[in-house]
Amino acid sequence: MHDKDDLDVKDIWLPGVTLIAGSKELLIDATVKFTRGRKYGLIGRNGTGKTTLINAICRKELNKMPQNLHILQVEQEIIGDDKSVLMHVLECDEERLGLINEQDELVAWEGDDEETQM
Repeated sequence: MHDKDDLDVKDIWLPGVTLIAGSKELLIDATVKFTRGRKYGLIGRNGTGKTTLINAICRKELNKMPQNLHILQVEQEIIGDDKSVLMHVLECDEERLGLINEQDELVAWEGDDEETQM
């Protein structure tokens, strides 16, 4: 059963979130906010609670988490290299990469057109 109030949820705003794993307090009275249409990533050292938080979100264990959401969890390992985290994230954005390729093609086409006119 879904609450009618949950049906129009676009953004998620959860004030007062406390997350405890074992005896370790990971979040205390924190605000969790997700904006529709945005992509989020968690970066941090091992053991800081990234996976615990993601699992709690996916299982809808956080207080007042809308129950009508369909959440898909995908685990991805990246082979270590010299790229920054930002570059890895940007390279995963297929729409952005498509637009950059389209821009490069248009610039190349425009350059070819200018050479033909000379």
